[in-house]
Amino acid sequence: MLSMTGETDNARAEGRSSLEVRIIKSEAQYREYLDAIEKLAASDPDANSSEASRLELLAKLVEDYERVRFEIGTPDPIDAIMFRMEEMGLRQKDIADILGGKNRASEVLARKRPLTLPMIRALHEKLGIPAALLIREKPEQVLDSSEYSDDEVPLDLVKSRGWIEAGASASDLIKRFLAPAGSPVLLKHTVVFGANARTNRTRVQLWIARVREIADARSYLLGRFDRTCLNEYTLAYIAKLSWMDRGPRLAMDFLAERGIALVVEPHLPPTRLDGAAMLGKNGAPVIGLTLREDRLDNFWFTLMHELVHAWKHLDPNSNRAIADENIEKGEARNDPMEKEANEVAAEILIPRAEWRRSRAHLSPSQKNIESVAAQNQIHPAIVAGRIRFERRNYKLFSKMVGYGQVRSQFPEIKWS
Repeated sequence: MLSMTGETDNARAEGRSSLEVRIIKSEAQYREYLDAIEKLAASDPDANSSEASRLELLAKLVEDYERVRFEIGTPDPIDAIMFRMEEMGLRQKDIADILGGKNRASEVLARKRPLTLPMIRALHEKLGIPAALLIREKPEQVLDSSEYSDDEVPLDLVKSRGWIEAGASASDLIKRFLAPAGSPVLLKHTVVFGANARTNRTRVQLWIARVREIADARSYLLGRFDRTCLNEYTLAYIAKLSWMDRGPRLAMDFLAERGIALVVEPHLPPTRLDGAAMLGKNGAPVIGLTLREDRLDNFWFTLMHELVHAWKHLDPNSNRAIADENIEKGEARNDPMEKEANEVAAEILIPRAEWRRSRAHLSPSQKNIESVAAQNQIHPAIVAGRIRFERRNYKLFSKMVGYGQVRSQFPEIKWS
């Protein structure tokens, strides 16, 4: 065990403290370590010095504590089973009887077969896995071309937005957007992350269809898209546009030059849609944003998130449209696609290795936020937003996240 006891005054002046390094188990200890890290970081120790090693160790302990302290959500049911198997030294064959035989056990652990109530009961009773971990709604909802109700169409609202002409009915709108023979989006290939049993599927699909219709009407985009332009370098350049006063509008223009439509269309209440990535009729990606949260930090993260979906996950044979409800809540982040979109977007905006060492992360303040933003040439709202998200405290730095600075850049949109 490393010890910080018996330090000299000179060492303390360089950022050391008299505390003994241990695994962090309390909020007070966590704050104490943050203070020690800030002092050490301020001294900018040589990479090969003992101070640098001490700084690295403290930062690792703080990171481990934050991972547990600030993590919200429950593990995937299969992950919970695998964890308990490892903990008890069990193999797949050892739990085959619990899951109804070898074949079923293989299918369940491979996520090819859902858990049934008898399986859940047996796993709870014989392995001691909490039932709450096993009974969990799947974060994504795959939508198909099932029946839609006229009552679910907010007719007055879509008329006021100019979606349909005066005199048209809800049935006309459903037929135009959602009829299986001519649907603008193949409904069976649409995934909505963050959806649940209360999600209004008709309104989600109407919004997706409307975004795609707007994009397909932009004939000047036809033939421009080259799939090779979707890469980390393009996304990194777009992130730098946040540094500009008209960044959101510049991002729209930049994407249009590459044949990618960025469509801003307000959500249809009561949905909580924030954004979506989808394939247009010509096969080029379309990004839809609702700007439900009129904040710069939300705009840039959602845009990056949807661009990662367009880059890595859209597929004409499986995922023609990927939409996200309540993206900041992160309800679906255990899904591999959603997790990758979150991680890649965050990495492009601020590389993780740099973020973990930054003063904005270790000791959040307006000055440190602005310093990290300048170093990365991104808007300070992005840095402030990351702090708020990681700490699940949305009261922090509320004056720095750019409230009211996005919708105003799209005056052509009818904001209710």
